[in-house]
Amino acid sequence: MLMIARRKGSEEMTSTNLNRRDFFKGVALTGGVAAAGVLIGCSEAAPAETKQNETRSEFAQAAPVSYADDYLVDPKTEWEKVCNVPESGLIEGMNFQGDVLWFIDVAKSKIQKVVNGEAVDVYVDGEHNAMPNGAKFIDDHTLLITDRAQGLCTFDINTNEYKVLRSDYNGVKFLGLNDLVLDGQGGAYFTDPGQSDYLSKDGAVYYVNYKDGDFAVEQFATGFAYPNGITISPDGNFLYVAEFNTNSIIVVPSKLYKEAKDTPYVLARLVGGHGPDGVLTDASGIVYGAHLHAGEVVAVDAKGWPVATIRLPENAGVLVSNLTIHDGYLYVCEFSQGNIWRIAINAEPNPIA
Repeated sequence: MLMIARRKGSEEMTSTNLNRRDFFKGVALTGGVAAAGVLIGCSEAAPAETKQNETRSEFAQAAPVSYADDYLVDPKTEWEKVCNVPESGLIEGMNFQGDVLWFIDVAKSKIQKVVNGEAVDVYVDGEHNAMPNGAKFIDDHTLLITDRAQGLCTFDINTNEYKVLRSDYNGVKFLGLNDLVLDGQGGAYFTDPGQSDYLSKDGAVYYVNYKDGDFAVEQFATGFAYPNGITISPDGNFLYVAEFNTNSIIVVPSKLYKEAKDTPYVLARLVGGHGPDGVLTDASGIVYGAHLHAGEVVAVDAKGWPVATIRLPENAGVLVSNLTIHDGYLYVCEFSQGNIWRIAINAEPNPIA
């Protein structure tokens, strides 16, 4: 069942009774499993009943008057299954190189791609020393990878060389890297959640300069309760960090941002599920979140107002982990059933991310 909201606001959501802790049972992953559901915690408020001459509440007046009267996803559009990944673990890290979809299986230590509707193994670490998670192409043959077990790595799709670049910062081993985003300036921000949680907010975000080939790393921000997915605004000024264990999406001014008026703040407080996993922005600045344990993608604008809620098909699973936009489609990973789905979308990818 597909549930779509116009850009005017969010549709009413149906709650699901899920045991969050069951997700972690039986999953043996160094550094914990990244999961998340993104449901928006702020919606356009309906005004209370008022007399004709009374004004709306201050909150209602603060809400946007309207959005463009169009759809992010047309309600008549059907989901398409891109491929099933047999015996998969935790599929993540989708990337396109040309028209070829690449992705990662964290639990199985694999880098894979889709060929003629089938998942094909490209790299497999039989010793399970590698645990690739996030990945981005930094040129036509090199993936920059955040590896839970080994740190910051690269993979050459031409030679199949998997290389560890940095396993620590200033002599202190990374907690367990998760995701990354390119900044359009020859660098990338990446998250290091480790085992951080609501009570132990020691997750961090780092920055790596890959343009000069030295891959110098600096610590950018700390104090996160499991920083999971990460993305960037189209102008490069703001980062959006999926803070998994507070069920929130956090805005953090980037290194490029030069004004002094903005500081880190909560863009959206989410409801239901567990917390946001993968996040991305499109060319217009809309922020999308993979809503783990809810089986949906939720979109908000740059001010945090709801834009759309896009549910996976009925019985498709609820463990939505990662997403990307390519050639007019939104692609989504669901790892309880090991499927990659896509749906036509009225959006273009962020050109710098």
